[in-house]
Amino acid sequence: MRWSGGIDLFDCVFPTRAARTGTFLVRGGERFRMHIQNARFKEDSRPIEKGCRCYTCRNYSRAYLRHLFMTKEPSAIRLASIHNLNFLESLTRQIRESIKERRLSALEKEWFS
Repeated sequence: MRWSGGIDLFDCVFPTRAARTGTFLVRGGERFRMHIQNARFKEDSRPIEKGCRCYTCRNYSRAYLRHLFMTKEPSAIRLASIHNLNFLESLTRQIRESIKERRLSALEKEWFS
């Protein structure tokens, strides 16, 4: 394995801490976040993030996840953590690939446009 300049090594409690408050990391959200306890998700049958292949997005709707958080069901935090960790792993993979392909600037524009 080659040294990658540290891009794929970091330690942070943010994804799981955010999960505890009902915050999901999403590409299209304000500051890349979705607060599932908002009333607008009460009847939303979509996954947290379209195209996400994590266990949470493949099996649960926004409405159901909101219900879990509103009823203080402990599994809600686990499901949010699964998604948030998958989100960061996927983002890190994209960054790593874009560095190898010398297109990091393009990826940045894609994410922040």
